[in-house]
Amino acid sequence: MHLLNNTCDVYVAVQALCYQREQQELCQEVKTNFGVQQDFRLQYQDPDFGNEFVNLTAISEINDKATLKVVYLDSVQLQSFTEDEGVTCQPVRSPTHSFSSSSADTDNTRPVSSSGSSPSTRLSVWPSVFTVPRFSYEAELQLEKANAEFIAGGTHLTPSPKLKSHLLERLAEEIIKFKVYPTDNDLNEVAEALVKQHPCLREQGSFNGCYGWKISLKYKMANVRTKLRGLGCAEVLVNSLKNKAQDKTEVNYCPQYPKGETTDSLEKERIALLSEVQKRNNDNIVTMKMQKTFSYRRQEVIQGQPFIADFKSRWPALFTEKEIDKEFLRISTVPLLSRFFYELDLYTPRMMELFRGKGGVAGRKMRHIMVAISKDDTIHTRRACILKSLCVYLNEDHEKLVKEYTNTEANTEAMEQTVMGVYVIHQEGAEPGDDPENIGVLIEGVEVLTGLRSIAIACALLFGLIYCLNLSYPPELKCTFEVLQKIIMKLDGQRLSSKAQFLKNKLMG
Repeated sequence: MHLLNNTCDVYVAVQALCYQREQQELCQEVKTNFGVQQDFRLQYQDPDFGNEFVNLTAISEINDKATLKVVYLDSVQLQSFTEDEGVTCQPVRSPTHSFSSSSADTDNTRPVSSSGSSPSTRLSVWPSVFTVPRFSYEAELQLEKANAEFIAGGTHLTPSPKLKSHLLERLAEEIIKFKVYPTDNDLNEVAEALVKQHPCLREQGSFNGCYGWKISLKYKMANVRTKLRGLGCAEVLVNSLKNKAQDKTEVNYCPQYPKGETTDSLEKERIALLSEVQKRNNDNIVTMKMQKTFSYRRQEVIQGQPFIADFKSRWPALFTEKEIDKEFLRISTVPLLSRFFYELDLYTPRMMELFRGKGGVAGRKMRHIMVAISKDDTIHTRRACILKSLCVYLNEDHEKLVKEYTNTEANTEAMEQTVMGVYVIHQEGAEPGDDPENIGVLIEGVEVLTGLRSIAIACALLFGLIYCLNLSYPPELKCTFEVLQKIIMKLDGQRLSSKAQFLKNKLMG
């Protein structure tokens, strides 16, 4: 049996509940297992009505592994469900669509839901395989008949203007769940998926059978953005191709305010957050308020482009390891630290082979860096050496990423002039394996993070802050950050520069 929680943006698969219970007992079981506090009614998919959801009146109406929907009887309230034995929680994008797994799901991590979340807040990155949505009943009948004729005699369908308009409209609705600004490659994937599922729509004379569909989708998405702009959609007003840096992938680039919230109400939440962050053992309240003010903070970052020092004073709660991880998840729907270190460790053996086999000046530099592993073979040392050597392998200066000082050096001036990077302060005369005196992150000369546990964590958090603060990658480390984004974090990994693609081929070889 599966339980679909419509109002919580959570899909809960229930395999252990017995459908012979009376309805009242079943409702009580749902409340007990999933922490539901409000009164609700259950609905089930009735095959006699085209699998539409109808109110449940008798347990006998439910088949094993059926789909149930929780409908709250009073005001809509979003809640978080935690995983329990026999229960798998996954987000859904809308009440009428089930969730298809994406790269974010593999980490068993879900975007945080909040009360009154905006309809523009997305819950998934662009799928590795685009799923063509179902069209209207009439359109599906036409396509079914045309597909049969195509299979039987190779007859192509020339869709009427009405049918073509409907197909493009539904495809645009599906696209916008992931992106308002799909790339040319994205649109090509959609067009290819369309003609694969409905071969009668394949174009004669087109080099790939769907080029015309891709062009039509391109114009359709432009029309959709025009309509959204007229409705005052912040994401479209700000997130234009002219304004947005195209080197990163943000699923929720500039979401709308939560329903019922205004600039004034969210500013009050921000001010309240300043006092909450000073309290001890207050992580849950801080996280809740950070989630609630996400769209407000995001629009401030994008529209205001504040100085880092000013932004840190307004949002001090963001500048912690935990909250950067959560903010990155809100923006990209992908967990930062768990994904970063899982993939980095996965590639480490192959990277070490490549680095050892590199010749010339770059090879000598990498071998010098890797000496630290022979003296202190810990996970922190290996990760730091891999990240530094990666810069060198890509013909970039690792000292631009990680700047190391001793505690006796006059390094204050140099740190204040650092635009972006990780700093490490060692004690004078420290031996290999000794813990540094301090590790932190600098942006615009501001010490935004300090007291971090390792160089690798600092590099991961710097990557996350680039997203959180809407910054561009530093030009002198552009290729390194591209590899971190597209190969390590697997964000927009279909489009790689020649240098990054060469490294990926080597890693996969």
